[in-house]
Amino acid sequence: MKNSLKIALAGAGLTAVTGAGVAAAVARFALAEPRQPASAKLIEDFDGAHTDRFVSAADGVRLHVREWGPADGPVAVLIHGWTCNVANFPRQVEHLVGRGYRVVGYDQRGHGESEPGSFVDYGTDLLADDLHVVLTDALTDTSGPALLVGHSMGAITIMAWAGRYPAEVARYAHHVLLLSTFADDAVPTFVGATPLSPANRAPGTVLRLGGAVLGAPMRLRHTRLDTALLRYAALCGYASYGAVRYTEEMVSQCPPRVRAAWGRVLVDIDVRDGLRSLTVPTSVAVGQFDHLTPPAHAERIAAELRLTGHLDRYAVIRDSGHMLPLEQPEKVNTLIDAILGNQVPAPA
Repeated sequence: MKNSLKIALAGAGLTAVTGAGVAAAVARFALAEPRQPASAKLIEDFDGAHTDRFVSAADGVRLHVREWGPADGPVAVLIHGWTCNVANFPRQVEHLVGRGYRVVGYDQRGHGESEPGSFVDYGTDLLADDLHVVLTDALTDTSGPALLVGHSMGAITIMAWAGRYPAEVARYAHHVLLLSTFADDAVPTFVGATPLSPANRAPGTVLRLGGAVLGAPMRLRHTRLDTALLRYAALCGYASYGAVRYTEEMVSQCPPRVRAAWGRVLVDIDVRDGLRSLTVPTSVAVGQFDHLTPPAHAERIAAELRLTGHLDRYAVIRDSGHMLPLEQPEKVNTLIDAILGNQVPAPA
């Protein structure tokens, strides 16, 4: 064999071995758990005094409800998003309790400590009915209407509830705050906010792909790869390590089958009729770098509320992704203060 051929073969073999080694090293790095930065400030759930109970949904499923603050205070009801749980709003709970509010939160069906029920029934009507059960349990004639705050699927829940129970909106709510959400066209708008935007030229393919991704019962693991994907989709580059880790802990607790079942529902949701039924002052906020529910969604929701005459405030919050309550808690609390002012709502 000529020397030149031997050298070439040896070089090819070395390249293959080196390439395999590099690939293995990259794989080990991607699948390793991220190290916690030495100066990292972790976020902890609000540890103030609270009570826990269960209420029965219309189909008998037990929903976990948690309350903080004085029993006789004005009421704020906080509704968490997809794959999260009642711990979605730690700094908002702390802030509202500090204002003397009775804060009510609950685990959406299948999340946290709430039972999942039948996956076949999952849909916007079920979201609406579950919220209605919580509201009728938490609010009385003496407590008056509440501030309703919904994040992501929690805001969709509020819109779905308003569409299903339009006559009850003013009775149970004096103001609504919709954070990081959409009313329709979830997948195309999400794709449009990513490098995959050219795929929107094939809408059928995009919806099928979106359904496959959102409806996949995959388990989240604490690897660099999963953390990077979660950060890109749900947070932003300005998010603190604490916000990323807190989100990761919540999302990883959601059972994969529950995440997949609600993910399939979210693909083709349309709650615009419910949005038009929000006949109380309603505010809308979104993160500047939200990829899951980009500002285009919030702008459309705000425009609809302007037409109905019920838009109170609209804000695009800088340096935040989808997890507004965790990424920019002070700005969200400032918005809540602007909504509430110095007035305590009187009973209806």
